[in-house]
Amino acid sequence: MTNQAFGQDLVVDSLHKTYPGAEHPVFAGYSLRLPGGVLCAVVGVSGIGKTTLLNCIAALDTWDSGAITVGGEQTPKDNPLQGALYRRRKVGMAFQSPHLLPEFTVLENMEMPLRIDDALGEAESNWCKQLLELVGIGDLMNRLPSQISGGQAARVGLARALVRRPAVWLLDEPTGNLDPETAGEVFQLLLTLHKELCPTTLLVTHNPTLSDGCEMVERLK
Repeated sequence: MTNQAFGQDLVVDSLHKTYPGAEHPVFAGYSLRLPGGVLCAVVGVSGIGKTTLLNCIAALDTWDSGAITVGGEQTPKDNPLQGALYRRRKVGMAFQSPHLLPEFTVLENMEMPLRIDDALGEAESNWCKQLLELVGIGDLMNRLPSQISGGQAARVGLARALVRRPAVWLLDEPTGNLDPETAGEVFQLLLTLHKELCPTTLLVTHNPTLSDGCEMVERLK
């Protein structure tokens, strides 16, 4: 696979957010600046706002004031339609559970974001196959999710988040449900994907071994 760099600069500027009824804010003037293509671990105690940060960057959650930009484009807030369009252009996300659709094959699950966009042609399908090869499961593309292991499903989730070639790759504890050995294997594949494609990556993790393997560590307090 040829290197196709996706990453763009990510800037979070003076973010303020308090959930309705909460006594304390999640963010009170929080700022973050990441150069395009960096791999940054996001760490901190449970409930500190790690997932909230990813959701704000992805326009899945709103905030009170401040701004978020990716490649100079401002992340929309309080506008679900604009947020959805923004995610299609800019964001790929993977979670603890890959949420594979059980009635579709591995390859069909990979292709689903492109099918939703009505953007699935031969070149795009080949791109999905390339990504599956890159994470070492190209030979499983015709299997159903019930026929692959949890570690293999996690690989599909990581790769699927890249099918639209996003500028930012947001990973919310993608190895959190795996045993330590499998988590280590999936993390190595994550590093391979990042090195090959260079998205700007935020990895939420509680695993210090994984965070130590990233270029930067952002600790929320």
